[in-house]
Amino acid sequence: MGVLERFGICSGKENFRETALYALACAYSHIEKEISDHLRPFNLTPAKFNAMMVIKHIGKEEGLSQIDIGRRLIVTASNMTRLVDRMEKEGYIARLTRKGDRRVNLVRISKKGSDLLDKVWPGYYQKITSMANQLNKDELIKISDLLLKLSSSLEGAPAKGRKN
Repeated sequence: MGVLERFGICSGKENFRETALYALACAYSHIEKEISDHLRPFNLTPAKFNAMMVIKHIGKEEGLSQIDIGRRLIVTASNMTRLVDRMEKEGYIARLTRKGDRRVNLVRISKKGSDLLDKVWPGYYQKITSMANQLNKDELIKISDLLLKLSSSLEGAPAKGRKN
């Protein structure tokens, strides 16, 4: 029994739209579960991990506003506030007021948060590499291009090619 048939979906030429989208959803679900399982022993969720990675590697020493973090993670402002509150309470990040504009909070990674990311990263990278290696290089390039095209179309933005 194939992946989609387990969910009652008959794949085939006449159902190519459903097959494509359900296959994408199934792949995402599996990837998200694998990543969640890896992060759980570190008391991290994919949302916390991704936010901390953005804060550390894009915000660097200056930090990022909560709005910028939310935009990069496609998260609503209220969800971003709750996530930042939890990470601050756990000591993973620090929230600071922007000089000259006290209405804007800048978020920076703490030493505790940075150290945790450094500890989690090797296993995380190994996990995503292992999953990606189920396809060869040409297949990965093709699927990347197609998914970027789909994402751009769904967002209503012009499709942009992959950066080499």
